[in-house]
Amino acid sequence: MIFNKLNTDNKLILKNLSYLTLMRFFNIGFKFFLVAYLIRVLGEKNYGLVTWLDSIIQYFLMIINFGFNIYAAKYIVDFKDKKDKINEIVSSILIVKTILFIGSIIVVLILSMFNEFNIYKELLILFIFTGLGEVLFPVWFFQGKENLKPATLIVFLSRLFLVLATLAFITTKSDLTNYIIINVLSSVIMGVFGVVYLFKYYNIKFIKVPTLKLYYYAKESFPFFLGRFLSLVFNFGTIFLIGKYCQFEQVAGFDLSLKILMVGIIPFEMIQQAVFPTLTRTKNKIMLKKLLLGSFIIGSLVGFILFLFADDFILLFGGNKMLEYAETLRVLSVLAPFIASTFILGSCALVAFGYFKEYNISLIGTSIIYFLALLLLYYFNWLNFWNLVYLRVVGDILMCCFRCYYVFRRKIFIID
Repeated sequence: MIFNKLNTDNKLILKNLSYLTLMRFFNIGFKFFLVAYLIRVLGEKNYGLVTWLDSIIQYFLMIINFGFNIYAAKYIVDFKDKKDKINEIVSSILIVKTILFIGSIIVVLILSMFNEFNIYKELLILFIFTGLGEVLFPVWFFQGKENLKPATLIVFLSRLFLVLATLAFITTKSDLTNYIIINVLSSVIMGVFGVVYLFKYYNIKFIKVPTLKLYYYAKESFPFFLGRFLSLVFNFGTIFLIGKYCQFEQVAGFDLSLKILMVGIIPFEMIQQAVFPTLTRTKNKIMLKKLLLGSFIIGSLVGFILFLFADDFILLFGGNKMLEYAETLRVLSVLAPFIASTFILGSCALVAFGYFKEYNISLIGTSIIYFLALLLLYYFNWLNFWNLVYLRVVGDILMCCFRCYYVFRRKIFIID
């Protein structure tokens, strides 16, 4: 009854939010719930190594994605009734992503020749093939069509395979390579199912696209790629640096704490993805204000709960050996309201209202300051676990402040 009383836009948002939440849970949540198993079976050091290698590969996955997962949904919204244009967009994105995937394989092969990475050469080369799933899975298309039910089902099936295969085949510390293979297969399954569904049920036709058109779509998405690539530093750069300058056991502790935090703020990421297409169409500032206020308040509550029960969460998912990282979770819990607000301020405010430049400046500006701080830490020989954790916290808060500044400067919250 309540659902029937909602207007069309709110019904669509609620429907998309439900599917996005499920999809995110299956995509990230299943991996999160495997953490407790993997830490115990692979051991802290091996789990830390896998996480460290993944932090390297994530940069290549971001290159392959090239900002399309943010910007391409807008193309689908804008041209939803133009079949020929949709065919051109889909074909162009698949071609560009394939080229970037091949380039990434070549770069990984070159990277693995250096002494620092050569010891993990086989694992890195194997891991990069998760990029095939990134090439094929068209989450941007489903989001733009505001039909996330098939995407959710596909993600569920691929992640169910990941969980069941992990429990079946990862039983000792020596199964590290097998776990990476399972990850790759899960990603490929998701990508193949996604692209098959796209072409079969939406009658998409793959067409030959002129080079200039490919360049146009790549150029349009480049600012979003650059911003997202730099922002990845906060998520995976910290993990990489901890692995390089500290210990793999500390990588495991930081990653566990970060995963617990990110699970707590998954709903906010889902809200911004669900509302983004609607706000792009309606420019509803009243809705935007409510979203921001609600995200900050509920995010603060999430952070408080994580701070208060940090020991219990770490003990539950990491076991007694990881309990020393409860303090890490407490420090990271401060970020909950800021990250929740950053999601809304970014896509739902700046991007949805057309302020792409300001969106990217918030990412690029924060990244520049982060890199400068890293240089200072390196110069004074202060690169240690806790300084890297504190820098991560400062970086995320700074990004939230950047976006707040631009949202108020552009008067997005002033009702017309």
